[in-house]
Amino acid sequence: MGDDSEWMKLPTDQKCEHKVWKARLSGYTEALQQFQRITDEKSPEWGKYQGLVKKFVTDSNAVAQLKGLEAALAYIGSAHVASRTVGEVVSGVVCKVFNQPKARAKELGSDICLMYVEIEKAEAVQEELLKGLDNKNPKIALACVEVLRRAVSEFGSKIISLKPVVKVLPKLFESREKAIRDEAKMLAVEVYRWIRDALRPPLQNINSVLLKELEEEWAKLPSSAPRQTRFLRSQQDLRVKFEQQQQNEGEGGEDSEEAAPAVDAYELLEAVEILSKLPKDFYEKIEAKKWQERKEALEALEALTKNLKLESGEYGDVVKALNKVIGKDTNVMLVTIAAKCVAGLATGLRKKFGTYAGHLVPTILEKFKEKKAQVVQALQEAIDAVFLSTTLQNVSEDVLAVMDNKNPSVKQQASLFLSRSFRHCTPTTLPKSLLKPFCVALLKLVNDSAPEVRDAAFEALGTAMKVVGERAVNPFLADLDKLKVDKIKECSGKVELAGGKKPAGQVKAPSKPEPPAEAPAKTSGPPKKTPAPAVAKPEVCEEKAAVVLPASCMQMLDSANWKERLAAMEEFHKAVEQMDSKEMPCQALVRMLAKKPGWKETNFQVMQLKLQVVSAVAQRGSFSRTSALAVLEAVLEKVGDVKCGVRAKEALTGIAEACSLPWTAEQVVSLAFAQKNPKNQAEALSWLSNAIKEFGFAGINVKAFINNVKAALAATNPAVRTAAISLLAAMYLYMGAPLRMFFEDEKAALLSQIDAEFEKMKGQTPPAPIRGCSKASGGEEADAQEEEAEGGEDVVDLLPRTDISDKITSEMVSKIGDKNWKMRKEGLDEVAAALSEAKFIKPSIGELPVVLKARLADSNKILVQQTLSILQQMATGMGPAIKQHVKGLGFPILTVLADSKNTVRAAALATLNAWVEQTGMKEWLDGEELSEELKKENPFLRQELLGWLAVKLPTLRSVPSDLLLCLPHLYSCLEDRNADVRKKAQDALPMFMMHLGCDKMNKAAAKLKVRLDYLTWRKPTQTRGEHANSTQRRPQSPGRGIKPRPSSPPCRLFKG
Repeated sequence: MGDDSEWMKLPTDQKCEHKVWKARLSGYTEALQQFQRITDEKSPEWGKYQGLVKKFVTDSNAVAQLKGLEAALAYIGSAHVASRTVGEVVSGVVCKVFNQPKARAKELGSDICLMYVEIEKAEAVQEELLKGLDNKNPKIALACVEVLRRAVSEFGSKIISLKPVVKVLPKLFESREKAIRDEAKMLAVEVYRWIRDALRPPLQNINSVLLKELEEEWAKLPSSAPRQTRFLRSQQDLRVKFEQQQQNEGEGGEDSEEAAPAVDAYELLEAVEILSKLPKDFYEKIEAKKWQERKEALEALEALTKNLKLESGEYGDVVKALNKVIGKDTNVMLVTIAAKCVAGLATGLRKKFGTYAGHLVPTILEKFKEKKAQVVQALQEAIDAVFLSTTLQNVSEDVLAVMDNKNPSVKQQASLFLSRSFRHCTPTTLPKSLLKPFCVALLKLVNDSAPEVRDAAFEALGTAMKVVGERAVNPFLADLDKLKVDKIKECSGKVELAGGKKPAGQVKAPSKPEPPAEAPAKTSGPPKKTPAPAVAKPEVCEEKAAVVLPASCMQMLDSANWKERLAAMEEFHKAVEQMDSKEMPCQALVRMLAKKPGWKETNFQVMQLKLQVVSAVAQRGSFSRTSALAVLEAVLEKVGDVKCGVRAKEALTGIAEACSLPWTAEQVVSLAFAQKNPKNQAEALSWLSNAIKEFGFAGINVKAFINNVKAALAATNPAVRTAAISLLAAMYLYMGAPLRMFFEDEKAALLSQIDAEFEKMKGQTPPAPIRGCSKASGGEEADAQEEEAEGGEDVVDLLPRTDISDKITSEMVSKIGDKNWKMRKEGLDEVAAALSEAKFIKPSIGELPVVLKARLADSNKILVQQTLSILQQMATGMGPAIKQHVKGLGFPILTVLADSKNTVRAAALATLNAWVEQTGMKEWLDGEELSEELKKENPFLRQELLGWLAVKLPTLRSVPSDLLLCLPHLYSCLEDRNADVRKKAQDALPMFMMHLGCDKMNKAAAKLKVRLDYLTWRKPTQTRGEHANSTQRRPQSPGRGIKPRPSSPPCRLFKG
């Protein structure tokens, strides 16, 4: 009794550590009572037991352990610091509780694990349970499987990650213990309840008898979607909703259950590394002269590509070899196997295969000339798989290039490929800028002589209509006869979009009234195609004009007395001003102005009135381009006149408002330079400069403008040259620096004048358009205006581009890859010269990406810098189309940031920024590539990349979800040995939080094995010694770091 009285006087926390089991039992009992009394989850009392909870569950005495488990469960459910104990407590439960014979102990152990899940520690619990599956004691493994099944059943697939669970199922099915195998079957059934058929591929290799048993169990499951029945602390709103639903169901209400989240089977699979498993002589055999050896190599690769998920790696050489077989091998059987290999690689790598899409798509499209059904089917499967790894934008150039191929099979299969690709698109991924060139190319094919080509084109157009809606496609069908339009709508009605996507609009019945004889001109660029009204005969014009004009006016228009002509024109102008715009015969009225003496009128007052009438008719009536063409040349002849010039410019502005500036400007420039009067040319260019600022630059034909401006710059008259330079200054406001590249060949004196004008415009923003939208009041014309706005978003896209793929010869490529650095430099010099000569280029650049990527890792730093300069030049020359090379050439630029030389890193950053200027940031934040680079433990790379992100992220309105993948590496950088890396990580941290939010940042931090001390974030000025003292004052379990608690989210770091 003396011993008993000794420990009975001890405080509760000391009793819990006592060597006498009765003392511990008493301590656990008192602790349980104390835990039940504490109402404040942040009470300091909880901290006393933080290091003792593991002992609660691992007590060597079975009786005391049972009470300790009850106390531990109460502690975990109420204490705010409980989440810090998850690893050691769950590990103790697995090793010391699940092997106990008492069912009550196992039950409490399971409840403890599930309580940790409830307090947001699902991943840590799952990790310990999965470790327990490898325990030699079958009781422990069985209990772990049971707890996993309960966790999935109660919390669902959103909370419990199913990928690691699915991974261990095949191993559990092979267990010697029947109880474990049976429990594993129940777990598989529970997992299937949540993800359905996504579970089949990972289990395809298990015993067939077992698989049949599982199939039978799966068939018994209800078809209704499962629901989460237990909720996290942060999901209390869902809990209330669930309880209300249960109450409604109990009262006979409708079951308003939510569908379980769709799970991709691919995400549950383990990636397989196949590159090292290729035969050592693979590349020799695939180049062999004997087809049997080539077949042997391809079959070996095909067997490897049957793995459903492949590990990422450098597949460039493999793809190059397959591309050669598909493109050049005469044995169709080998082409078929190579196509299957491509499909397998693309399916297994998914988005990681997008780098190689640009090399394969043109080759596969050209190979569709083969007529054997087996080959065509294999090629179709290959190109469809490749498409899913990239975007329609990236393959658009290659597809459009073969749409006018002489071989009908190629045209047919290209159209069918587009049709299948459109099914995976949405109105966002199929914008009007991309839709237009495809529609134009397909509309040519609907008139093809081959019926199979026509049918394929109809199907593709119908699919596009289903995706973006009839309203978006109709403008392109204006010149198509009704039967063909109906056929397209019929095809659209039969289309089913991939993934159950909803179409943008319903296809209406093909009933559309015929357009009026003279439809109003559209105000958009490019303008919508409408049947142009026929040029009316003079007699017809006179009859129509006589109906709306006074008789005296008609009689005196051709009078020999200028005063009578003046009076007639005054009546004419007054009548037009008072005329109903709907009844105004515009063409007839403007043609009456040409009645003798017409536009050769010598009296300036009469001529001014004629120009005013043109302006009034254009502004008030339904003024067509036919009407405009009837007067444009005459108006331009007066634009340089001292007395009539102002009225002539007003008339041109009126015509531009009615017929759109892009069309009017093109006519004005061509007509002005067809004349020999320099005064008219100078004033026409001057009007155009002002018109661009008033109407905006959308839809302008840049190529035609530049050719005419060059002619004006070469004029002998200084006024014409000055007006041309002013026009260039106006264009510079909208086009920026790329405009100058077209005039680098001009004389130095002239170029300095141009540069001086450009310098004045730097820093200025283009004025908002004040004209050009008056006619677009609704309906189709409003759509046209919207198209014009969309078309003008990226003016650089309008620039004429040169295809340099024929200049990228095999000799040049071999030089760039030569062992001699002088030869490599010579090859790079040739590439730079080709880019300089072409200025603006198309995205097709042959094998250049592969060899330039290799040069970024060149041992000669001068060549690395030269390669970076070429890539910078390429970005400027290619414009936004460089997006398709981001994966293959853009991300390798990031690897150069790991260089130890400041000059090389600076060149890499300049190149990177040049690319981002053209592509935008989204392409760089999508996917795993950026996080993989940040993962590399190179201090130079990390500090440069984090510094770059700290600058770029604040400029973005939104970011892709893949940015989350960078968070673990960002946190790692906060504890990096290098001070510069830590500093850059601290600078980048708030920018990540700005986009991702506190919750996501907190969840990512909770996954870390070692706690990040937030004091280093909140107080960066704190000294190392102070920091050490502050960490020593915190209680810490032996051998483990304390993890951050959920109640202290990272957003607290920046308060104050």
